[in-house]
Amino acid sequence: MKRGAGVVTSVTTRIQKGKKNQACLYLRSWDEINAGLRKFLLPGKDEIANNFPEDFDIRRKRDREALEKFYRELTRALAPGHGTGGILSIRHALHGFDALKDLVAPDETIVSFESRAFEKYKEYTNDPDRAFYIKDVCLFVPVKQLDPLIEITDCQGADSTDPSQLSRILAYLEVSNLIIYCISSRTGLRESDLIFLNQIKNLGLLDNILFINNCDLTEHESLEDILKIEADIREDLRLLGLEPDIYSFSLLYSHFSNIKTKLSQKDNFRFESWQREKAMIRYCDLKSREFNLQLRGKIDINRNELLISNPLRQILSFLGELNFQIQIFLDLLSSEAGKAEKARKAVSHFYQNTSRIEALVTHSLEAAVQGLKEEIDTQVHQMFFKDTDEVLHDIQEYLSLLSIETGALIPHGKETGFNATLFLIFKELQRRLDLYVLEAVDPLLKNFVNRQEERIISFFRSLSESYPLNPLPVDEYPDLKTLLFPGGWEIPGIDAANTDEIKKILGLRLPDRLFEVQYTLRLRAGVMAGFGLKSVSRWLSSFFDKNKEVSPALRKAGEKIKTGNRNIFKKQFTQYGADLKTHYFFPLIDAAARDFKEKAKGRFKHYETFNAKIEQFFSLSLSEKEDRTASALLLRQQIEKLKDSIESALFAEKKVK
Repeated sequence: MKRGAGVVTSVTTRIQKGKKNQACLYLRSWDEINAGLRKFLLPGKDEIANNFPEDFDIRRKRDREALEKFYRELTRALAPGHGTGGILSIRHALHGFDALKDLVAPDETIVSFESRAFEKYKEYTNDPDRAFYIKDVCLFVPVKQLDPLIEITDCQGADSTDPSQLSRILAYLEVSNLIIYCISSRTGLRESDLIFLNQIKNLGLLDNILFINNCDLTEHESLEDILKIEADIREDLRLLGLEPDIYSFSLLYSHFSNIKTKLSQKDNFRFESWQREKAMIRYCDLKSREFNLQLRGKIDINRNELLISNPLRQILSFLGELNFQIQIFLDLLSSEAGKAEKARKAVSHFYQNTSRIEALVTHSLEAAVQGLKEEIDTQVHQMFFKDTDEVLHDIQEYLSLLSIETGALIPHGKETGFNATLFLIFKELQRRLDLYVLEAVDPLLKNFVNRQEERIISFFRSLSESYPLNPLPVDEYPDLKTLLFPGGWEIPGIDAANTDEIKKILGLRLPDRLFEVQYTLRLRAGVMAGFGLKSVSRWLSSFFDKNKEVSPALRKAGEKIKTGNRNIFKKQFTQYGADLKTHYFFPLIDAAARDFKEKAKGRFKHYETFNAKIEQFFSLSLSEKEDRTASALLLRQQIEKLKDSIESALFAEKKVK
């Protein structure tokens, strides 16, 4: 796959197995495109900045003209070679509009290129102007070695300084089953790699990661050189508390080895020159084989766990409950009157006890859930209103110490240049704060949310254990347990709700950004007013005397913007806590309570029906009892065979692990 210049393609280019070559480009909707541009153009939520309409729409000619004018103002305020992701986005949006305007729609659309037209997708992904309008790319390729249940995604990784891109990458990594981290042997681990890996570590994603030292064979004189780079990488990873295996081999050499007959003359010359480095090639081949074995093993283990082990355990639980019922039926069908009567009494007591517990669950569940909500409310209050983890304190301290480099901002106009320059100061401040939130705040927030969700799961798990929904009267009938459970198995209690499934069904998501820098008209007016006549005079005179320094005035403006956002951050922090409690945790608790109540109700209904059917057995003739006994014994024999097979499979998988 050829990496293009497009911003999107370097973030989520997905590859899946297909019947033929097919490229699917998922285009953004007009709402998504306009929302992204509005976020850059209108940073103040309570007021409109930069003279753009609140309903800005790039499809309108006058809005595109205003956007073009604003883009020119911003670029004039920048020194050559400087820019931000937002400014580049404006340029790509404007330059790519004509090419994509007829393909983009109010809803997300898919553009597909198949078979001979497959390569045409690169005309879009390799062009950053067109790529701006692309949300996602998925390539379907007919590769025999690729499992149809596996998706491979190429992520940009540590190179991105755009917080929005970085957050999308981390979000994708969170739902992945395996990460392969490629390190260039030319550079080794860079500082940006260590920062990025630390972010991955904070998300708890380092358990399933493999490291490749991707060797550029042209750059290394000998095998010893490669081994030294490998040792340096291993030493750097120890800083993160990692002691992983590192696989040093050349991805390009491996690729060339697989397509020898298709190599160009230039590539064939390189390939043959590498083959003469026999010591390096032998080592790389060995590490390549080791990597492939490790990769295959991890894929098989993950696939077994996701697709096989969990469903097998559910089936095993179901078979155990079915076996329990069969044993009761066999005792009821028994020709021994005493044994049948004992089973009948057991079922009667069983039903009476479940009826009492049903009333108990109905009356006490609401009070128990209210107690859980109060507990979660206390945790949220401590975190977001008392700032016990000092999240707000730390970001405000970071904000106060943060300095913005103003040397790259060289205004070339009077008021227009001044406003554009202040806006660029704000955008750089926003970018730096977004990165800080991504690196330092988001992991803390994720840990807090995970702790509360685990608290909710534990609550309902203990609730199901507190209400024994299989209340056997063993005290009254000491031998009843042996009678009803000859194999020593008991019916499991009600499973706690699957919170992940609940979140998907209800569409529960965490509230929007925790900290978001704002630049409202009120704040901008305060910055302008704070300059004073002397600062403005100095600013204006700088247009005529290029040697006159304007950085102090710019720094003062930056301080005003920072000070204005300190109070904004405090309001955002407490509001986030309130929204998290009201629109995330409480709906999750209510849904889990409903799930528990429905499962309990279904189990009680099951016992009621079961008790009614039991009475039918006492009216059966002897021959009917014998026929049903034979059927029940055959069914139990089949169940035991299935249980043995499933347990053997689960044991074999555990042994492999």
